[in-house]
Amino acid sequence: MKKQNLIILVSVIMAMSFCMQTVVAQQKRALLIGISDYGNEREDPDKWANISGANDVKLLTPLFEEQGFTVSSLVDAEATHSAIIKALGKLTKRCKKGDLVYLHFSMHGQPVEDLDGDEEDGWDEALIPVDAQMRYQQGEYEGDKHLLDDTLEEYFSKIRSKLGTKGQLYVVLDACHSGTASRGDDGHVRGVQDGFTYSGKYYTPDRTRETNDYFCISTRAGQAPVTFIEACRSYQQNKEVRERETNTWYGSLSYYVAKVMQSHKIDQTSPWIEEVMVAMKNDRRLRRQNVVIELSK
Repeated sequence: MKKQNLIILVSVIMAMSFCMQTVVAQQKRALLIGISDYGNEREDPDKWANISGANDVKLLTPLFEEQGFTVSSLVDAEATHSAIIKALGKLTKRCKKGDLVYLHFSMHGQPVEDLDGDEEDGWDEALIPVDAQMRYQQGEYEGDKHLLDDTLEEYFSKIRSKLGTKGQLYVVLDACHSGTASRGDDGHVRGVQDGFTYSGKYYTPDRTRETNDYFCISTRAGQAPVTFIEACRSYQQNKEVRERETNTWYGSLSYYVAKVMQSHKIDQTSPWIEEVMVAMKNDRRLRRQNVVIELSK
């Protein structure tokens, strides 16, 4: 009888251990970064315009928490270059095999003159932390606070390797590097048409290279699949939209991700992404804006 009890006890412990391991392997993590206040209340055209990125984080946070995500966020003055790098590093360390990770960036974007020759069009892309300036000034600001796509890719690649083939990474970019840093009755625009240049090079987007809204991303052995969702093509304006009931402005992509999350779970399948694309396409305010999807092979 005692032997039978021991066998049962061992079986229960093993089952509990297996369940605990399963739970750990299925952690859902979200890092939401949004900037509204770039410190430009006087709307100086040589500084980054204030937008509504912090509103996006406020809108999305409870929805992710309701779906079981552990949410970290940086808003406004918190979203410095060093703080974003630190948050990405901390997230990378915490990731485990099989995790589901969602990264969301709501801020300005800007093309940056490519210095290492890895870009066909001669321009890198950068997200704009709260402490980054708009223009190059030798000896004063030389772009060290711009968050380059090359830097971001390093962290995305590390996260994918930590997640393994059964994990999933989503990267949502509610930013752009086109249009004007202005606001008006039709909504705010994220990004500027001027590139950040070290040599005085003029930025002209190549519209002929972007006629497709789906792109493939390479995957190294053992890496998790990744999906990038971008609010618009590089030469288009990423317009903000106003929630009429509350008279609150949001990033267009963030707004519709939130709308879709009310009826869809963010999981390792893609129906929610298709719903976001359809909703944005049906919004007449966004008729000149194409959502771009980048999928791993």
